Amino acid sequence: MKEKVSGSVREIVPAVIREMSLRAAAYDNVISLGIGEPDFDTPPEICRSALKDAIDGYTHYTPSRGDDDLIEALRRYIRNSRNIALDPAQLAVTHGGMGALIAGLRAILDPGEEVIVIEPHFPSYRAQVIFAGGTPVYVPTDFGDRFVVRPERVARAITPKTKAIIINSPNNPTGAVVPGPVLDEVAHMAMDHDLLVISDEVYDRLAFEGPYESIYVRPGMAERTLVVHSFSKSFAMTGWRIGYCYGPPWLMNEVVKVATYFTSCPSNVGQRAALAALRAESGQFERMARAFKDRCSLAYHRLKEMPGVRVHPPAGSFYIFPDLGEITQDSTQFALELLDREQVVVIPGSAFGPSGKTCIRISCTVETGLLAEAMDRIERFVSRCGGRNS
Repeated sequence: MKEKVSGSVREIVPAVIREMSLRAAAYDNVISLGIGEPDFDTPPEICRSALKDAIDGYTHYTPSRGDDDLIEALRRYIRNSRNIALDPAQLAVTHGGMGALIAGLRAILDPGEEVIVIEPHFPSYRAQVIFAGGTPVYVPTDFGDRFVVRPERVARAITPKTKAIIINSPNNPTGAVVPGPVLDEVAHMAMDHDLLVISDEVYDRLAFEGPYESIYVRPGMAERTLVVHSFSKSFAMTGWRIGYCYGPPWLMNEVVKVATYFTSCPSNVGQRAALAALRAESGQFERMARAFKDRCSLAYHRLKEMPGVRVHPPAGSFYIFPDLGEITQDSTQFALELLDREQVVVIPGSAFGPSGKTCIRISCTVETGLLAEAMDRIERFVSRCGGRNS
């Protein structure tokens, strides 16, 4: 009966990240550096505020575009933090950042149209492009470039079927941040070829090397860019499942249309929690971001001293993406053996595309003592590997 399942669904393999977590359940004393989820709990005042709102009756449907109070709060937040002025018609609240991505792709793609995906990439991009009827076209990056894309590679990937480019900065899995001059060149390509850009900026508050830059503010790009955000990473609110996006009104009307038929509306209580997060004392989230930066620094300095490991300090997010090419050409086997012998969960870089095939993704989402212990275990395992190439 397998032939009854959609071909596009059969084409997508189960998520490696989830699979590694399931494998880890068979072991004791596991340190998981796998799932990209903050270990910080949602601040108590946010939870209390959302609970009060639920008791007070905020348990019904909201407008498909999102709760009016939250839309207005987001407009203020974006104006104050990014100096971007938006009309309500340019904003939508979604069921997580993933909801914004799928609504955006379904709104723009016709069957067979191509989306340029820069890799290593968040694995969901491939699935969501295919589910929307499109074809992902991959553009590789190199360790030597700190996994920042070379604009000429993007230019070579553009065909008459190209509809959009996905940019993710700060990047999952590499921690790379796309610098302004590269954004300028990609923006020129989008303008010259009449392309759209989906800019996944869910880690924008976790940029470590100076002010974060968005392609949205480049000349002419506000009319052709959908910016995707989420409360999950920067506000430690993964389980509340609230994201948002903004773009030109002509596109946002269609994004809301798709979201309406997919999820009707985001969670009412989740939106009230997001509203409370925007009203909360911001210093606590800045301290969380500094903690991630410090942890990434710890992991970087430990990894760079290990034999056969090459690594760059991440410029953002809470991931670090070391290359193990001098040790192994099979990052999946490395990750499985590391779990078996040292009970540390990492994600094979191959899960994020060919550019990551000799890398592993490490999520620095455990407290410093536990992260240091994980580094001890990884160092012990790497030393036993002896720098062999297998």
